[in-house]
Amino acid sequence: MELRHLRYFVAVAESLHFGQAAAKLRIAQPSLSHQIRQLEDEVQTSLLRRTNRRVELTDAGRLFLQEARDIIARADHATVMARRIGSANAGRLRVGIGYCTDQTDIAALLGAFHDQHPDIHVETKTLSVPLQLAALLDGQLDVGFVRPPVSDSALNSEVVISEPLVVALPPKHRLASRRRFQLSALANEPFILPPRDAVPVFHDAVLKACRGAGFVPKAPHGADHLHMVLGMVAAGAGIALVPASASKFNQGGVVYRALRSSSDTLQTVVAWRRGDTSATLAEFISAARRTLSHTAPVVR
Repeated sequence: MELRHLRYFVAVAESLHFGQAAAKLRIAQPSLSHQIRQLEDEVQTSLLRRTNRRVELTDAGRLFLQEARDIIARADHATVMARRIGSANAGRLRVGIGYCTDQTDIAALLGAFHDQHPDIHVETKTLSVPLQLAALLDGQLDVGFVRPPVSDSALNSEVVISEPLVVALPPKHRLASRRRFQLSALANEPFILPPRDAVPVFHDAVLKACRGAGFVPKAPHGADHLHMVLGMVAAGAGIALVPASASKFNQGGVVYRALRSSSDTLQTVVAWRRGDTSATLAEFISAARRTLSHTAPVVR
């Protein structure tokens, strides 16, 4: 039994006339008669009593009419609600951004996406990596930009940015006049190091690079947001290893220098829930691939 059978039966039962019901339904009368016979065969009882002059409901038909109306009303309501919710979700995208990710390029991506899809409302939240992953799993975010790895099997992830680490220095620093130098030259410098609980991958990448250069950084100060790290560098509180994309922030009082003989890089991945079939999400991820899939410019 299909919903259309119920609609056909209700139309005949309300008009008690096959010709009028067929005209209302915009189908041929023989086809309507055939559909009603199929319905009666399925319920295994007569719902309509037909004579040469009139059509009448049987007792079973009167009961069936009440139930059919209820079923159709519930189905129509469910359709309206599903479309309403689908329309609302299709017009909204909740994006998570990490504290120390390439926010300049991600902002450019969001601007370009808005130009292409002005009807989609984009909400951004700046969160630590653990909070972003939790929000994705809980359905509080649709997509996030985080540092890998993303190990939860309920999430998909794809690398969209790979960039080297560079040194952020005050302009009057003793090494600021050099274009590049060995990281070991900074062994005795005070570092501004992001806390591990906020940005574990960034924190570990800095430690790994320093240990590879033969020292453990002295880190009297910390900041969990890249803008604050750079602000503290500008204030003379120390130096920092940062992603190369930080050079696009136009932070006054900071210069950036490349590291000689360093292969240390930071990656950013776009992450989303496995099985999410939203067309809006698919289009955004496609836009992220086109816009962000690059290696950040090398600081010279």
